[in-house]
Amino acid sequence: MTNPTQYAPVHWTGEVIRRVLPNGLTVLVESNRSAPVVAAVTHVKAGYFDEPDEWVGISHVLEHMYFKGTARRGPGELARETQLLGGYLNAGTIYDKTVYYTVLPAAPGSLERAVDLQADALMRPQLDADELGRELEVIIQEVKRKLDTPAAVAGETLYELLFAQHRIRRWRIGTEGGLRKLEAEHLRAYYRTRYTPERTIVVIVGDIDADAALELAAQTYSGWQTDKPHRDPAPAETDSPPPSLRIIRGDIERPIAVVGWRTVDTIHPDAVVLDLAGAVLGSGRGSWLSRGVRTPGLASSARSFHYTTSEVGVFEMAFEGEASRIDDAVARGLELVAGLRSDGPSEPDMERVRSLMTAQWSRRLETMDGRATLWGECEALGGYALADRFYGDLLNATAEQVTGVARSYLDPAQSASVMYGGAQFQTRYEDAPWAPSPIAGVGIEVVNLQAPARKGAGPGRAPAPPMIGEVSHVALPGVDLLIRPKTGTGLVYLGAYVLGLRNAETADTAGVSALLARCALRGAAGSDSEQLALAAEMLGGAIAPSVSADVVGWGVTVRAPLLGRAAALVHAVACEPTLRSEDIAIERSLQASDARRQRDDMFAYPIRRTLALALPRSPYGLSTLGDPEAVPHLSNDLVREWAGELLQRRLTIIAVGDLGVDEMVESLRIFETWPAAKPTPPLAHDGEWEAAHDVETRDKAQSAIAMGFPSASYTSPDRMPLIVAGSFLSGMAGRLFEELREKRSLAYTVAAMPWLKRNVGAVLTYVATSPEREEEARDAMLGELVATGAGEIDERDIERARAYAAGVLQLRLQSGHAVAGEIMDSWVHGGLESLPRLADDLRAVTAEEVRDVAARVFRPEERAEFVVRGTGMG
Repeated sequence: MTNPTQYAPVHWTGEVIRRVLPNGLTVLVESNRSAPVVAAVTHVKAGYFDEPDEWVGISHVLEHMYFKGTARRGPGELARETQLLGGYLNAGTIYDKTVYYTVLPAAPGSLERAVDLQADALMRPQLDADELGRELEVIIQEVKRKLDTPAAVAGETLYELLFAQHRIRRWRIGTEGGLRKLEAEHLRAYYRTRYTPERTIVVIVGDIDADAALELAAQTYSGWQTDKPHRDPAPAETDSPPPSLRIIRGDIERPIAVVGWRTVDTIHPDAVVLDLAGAVLGSGRGSWLSRGVRTPGLASSARSFHYTTSEVGVFEMAFEGEASRIDDAVARGLELVAGLRSDGPSEPDMERVRSLMTAQWSRRLETMDGRATLWGECEALGGYALADRFYGDLLNATAEQVTGVARSYLDPAQSASVMYGGAQFQTRYEDAPWAPSPIAGVGIEVVNLQAPARKGAGPGRAPAPPMIGEVSHVALPGVDLLIRPKTGTGLVYLGAYVLGLRNAETADTAGVSALLARCALRGAAGSDSEQLALAAEMLGGAIAPSVSADVVGWGVTVRAPLLGRAAALVHAVACEPTLRSEDIAIERSLQASDARRQRDDMFAYPIRRTLALALPRSPYGLSTLGDPEAVPHLSNDLVREWAGELLQRRLTIIAVGDLGVDEMVESLRIFETWPAAKPTPPLAHDGEWEAAHDVETRDKAQSAIAMGFPSASYTSPDRMPLIVAGSFLSGMAGRLFEELREKRSLAYTVAAMPWLKRNVGAVLTYVATSPEREEEARDAMLGELVATGAGEIDERDIERARAYAAGVLQLRLQSGHAVAGEIMDSWVHGGLESLPRLADDLRAVTAEEVRDVAARVFRPEERAEFVVRGTGMG
């Protein structure tokens, strides 16, 4: 059977202009005025594949040194200048490329400054030996952080098993021993021979004049001359991989299992079809793995995806779950792969994944840097117009093609697997060869894909709704509609939230709001979990639960014309959850597993435990998922009682996207039937801040130190100075980054973050370092925080922090989902009227206000502190 719907070609790249300069450098320019933003991206065709064995990780080291000074600018000045303009710069290295980007709010001179910053770093890096020595210590901390990240260990180990020769098998950012051997001359030699005009693509996208941008790029880059480019090809694989399994045991709470197959490079005709196969199996709640593995409770997470580079590819399945069931999850996953190879997907399966994946394209292309990086990637592969080809292949691939690639590439006899568990982890595969013989011919029944019928929508049109700031507000009997048009993507984000429900949670009932939100997706209004998932994914999105300290709800992003159908689905989930006992039991088990897994997150876990120490009698001190030992005791009756309480609370609906206000209001009228009877309760804060300390020793490569300092709340006049203080301290030009990371090489990750709620606030800090330097890192952190309050602030740094805080807000609002998040945050905390002037309020903060708030907040004796103390792993 062929694809019954032949889609018309889509030309995403129609406005892109290409020019190759005389020195071989390629320039791509696109004028896009959908947001007042400019992105300048430098794509260098050099990555881990270009490294000889003696220089493993050098591409990543060079990426770090990109920010360490040029002939014109000293270390850190690139970041400081960028933040002064209200923007950010960053970079990423992967197997076949290194990408650098500068993103700025559009303003007179923004384009020129963005290009100048990128060009200076590209063409004139200093690569100083002393700076390299300090930065290597930072990168070694990054290596240790990866060793403490179970998913990274499992994933890269899988590549090692799949490839015997190719460089993708190596630990990609290098090892501590190998990195310590790198010298400045090695870095300069790598730069001279890999960073050449012929291997460089500069992409400029945003609110610009395209002709002026082309001329600016030509003037800036034409004079760049380097050595001849050097290519040291990675050795190719010659034989098919034998089936193999590696079992890893370590200090982790919840096992991970990954299964993989070797596939093809990005531009191979089968690559996009394999992408679709990965989505059929493992993208969204309507996927085969979600329905066949997560829904029955075999694993908390089950997904699959196809990853490609310019040379090789990997098809991967990944599972996380309890040790007692992880073997069953893997076995079931392999059965589903066998079903894909024998029977293939149905046409509804294909329509579901096309809808999801086309929406993913639209979301990526919402942002200027998203567009620029995609055009650069495609140009490096053979031409920026490949983006249109890939999109067309996605739309027009057939179910028969998906079946064909599954048969060609996903042979269990050529698979490899990694299973990573705790010290006592056991698997039945340990005593048997890894070459499972899954049951062939397993399919998944296709169910009704229609959204639940819309009920009770009232007739007629409402008058033009009043505005609160830039948001239209429609107050219905039990519901507040908050609506903001945002054009240019063809998408709408829809969220439905109840405020204050989590305030009623106690230590014994913590997690019940999350459990209700998750269980509601297992059945509602006569539809089961598969029907709900498939119906949403046919609209281009997936309904996701959203539970935070203040709100409980659900959100989804869909194609704009289908908002009404999405509203019917979300209404059904929120208003008519089935809550069958067997569904609650499965989800309760999965949530307990997810709660246990939180201990494996070396960033979020110490932060959460710090809040728990500081606010032991407040809902803010409780985990949204609950305590893993208490969650199994959350009863079915309690969950149903919580659902009834939710229906009694006033509902907030947020819609942001590519429709007019009237169209969105009309599409959301189904929520007029919401039965709320109680006013929204105040977001209470019970209990005083406690200056408590605790330590947990783990077999980890690093020690993570989280601190919390009590501050004013969201509604206080201190809010803006606290946000600017966070920008002053954090980020690549921030004081903590400069002092703890750049000068002392204490850490890879260091941060200070205002945490502001309606009635309580804090500044949270984090640093992770080698265990032997824990005390030094703590003292350095406290020293810099206290110094900030003591007045040791340069006015230019505050100017930078103000501009950065305001600019990041502007850049973040390129995404409809992010706009909705800002609206929700402001609505919850009573600041919706001030949202349009937030950037101006940030720019008005003075250095004296930052010093004053820092002096009042950063009192070491008042801090709460939690430490995950690593042993160094031997």
